Amino acid sequence: MTTEPTDAAARNRQLVLLEALRDSDEAADLTARRRDHILLGVFLAIMIGTMLYNFVIATPRFSSEFSYVVRSIDSSRERFSILNMAATGGGTDNSEAIVSFVGSRDMLALLDHDGLVTRMFGASGLDPFSAFPSLVSGNSKEDLYRHLQHYIHAKFDPSTNITHVEVEAFSPDQAQAIAFRVMQASERMVNALNDRARANIIESAQQEVDTATRSLETTLDKLNRTRNDLRVLEPKLEATAAIKNSSGVASELARSNVELAQMLRVAPNSPAIGQLRARRTALEAELSRQVAATAGAPNSLASRIRPYEELNAQRDIAEKRLLAASMVLAGARANANRAQLYVERISQPNRPDEPRYPRAWINLLIVMALTIAVLWIVRSLSELFLAHD
Repeated sequence: MTTEPTDAAARNRQLVLLEALRDSDEAADLTARRRDHILLGVFLAIMIGTMLYNFVIATPRFSSEFSYVVRSIDSSRERFSILNMAATGGGTDNSEAIVSFVGSRDMLALLDHDGLVTRMFGASGLDPFSAFPSLVSGNSKEDLYRHLQHYIHAKFDPSTNITHVEVEAFSPDQAQAIAFRVMQASERMVNALNDRARANIIESAQQEVDTATRSLETTLDKLNRTRNDLRVLEPKLEATAAIKNSSGVASELARSNVELAQMLRVAPNSPAIGQLRARRTALEAELSRQVAATAGAPNSLASRIRPYEELNAQRDIAEKRLLAASMVLAGARANANRAQLYVERISQPNRPDEPRYPRAWINLLIVMALTIAVLWIVRSLSELFLAHD
């Protein structure tokens, strides 16, 4: 009698438990269905929005491309050699500098000096993501600079030294015009790099030439003042003439002595002996005077031209220094000329026939793949939470 109520109570508890489990499974299934419906709605909303933007809203963009290589004069003889293109290290550095310049604010200023870029982004009929100014792209100069980065792309290939530039715009003419401006600005930048490098190479050599020139000019000025003080045009020539005169007088004196000696032996009582002695005395006095004027006396020519000789030696040193500096400068200029860079155009900016962007189907597939991946992760995490509960 007592076991029957107990069994009935146990069955009731089991029924209640089964009913609770059934209700829990139904609630979980309902939650899962709601979650899947929400995820499907999110997926459809994203895909519909992507399709609307890419196929309906987005403004078509035309693309103009050109490519070039930065070379130096040294490599111009081998300009068709791919190995030479790859081996030119200096060209690599300068090409990367040009790529940085293409994406700089200076490039924006050059492109928009007459309002071309501003007019392009401000044209009517553009979508909110393409127009400037707009709520999406902003309205400041910095916003314009960031906005332009999506429309100009420069890529440098170090394996070939070739730089490829792509410009996007909303019409074929705009794309080609902006591409031409980018190319011309890049060429001007290369010229500026040339001028800067040439100035750096030549500057020190030119300074040495200028210093040597000033030193020589100072020495020559001192030489001129010394000539004026000595009242002679060329002290060396005057000294040579004085020595020549002294030699002539000495020769005359020697002949006079010979004649006098012969006369004394042949005719000791000749009246000519007195004349010869007088002539010898006069020649001796003249020779002594000339020797004293040339050297020995405090005011002699030798003592007077000593400062001139010192300055003349300084002039020789200054001339040699100037010659050496001039040779160094010539070598620096030759090196600068050999290092001269120039842009060799490989392809000109083209005028596109049809828009290239947006790539609607590619964008759609990318968004679809990313959306499915994200929603699958969300669904998997939701399954884990439901299973845990």
